[in-house]
Amino acid sequence: MKQQSSSASGEAGEANSPRSTFRRIVGFVARHPAGLAQSLLALLLAIIVLQNVEPTSVDVLFWSFAAFPKLVLILVSMLVGAIAWELLRRWIRR
Repeated sequence: MKQQSSSASGEAGEANSPRSTFRRIVGFVARHPAGLAQSLLALLLAIIVLQNVEPTSVDVLFWSFAAFPKLVLILVSMLVGAIAWELLRRWIRR
């Protein structure tokens, strides 16, 4: 009976080992590659948000927009670019 309890404690110790943790992480990544990509993109987005919170002014011809956070400017320009891309793609397919 003592052998069973020692092997059970050995398994419990192995389950918390760094090698076992690494295997679980690798297994998760192999089963869910999109989840890994989403996690990395979320981390990248958080970094971008934290680095671009200070206000900035934008001058376009005779218009002047002041005190916009850089993040808003980045997101608006990405949205305009995505809309332009989609319209161009639809126009080419006609």
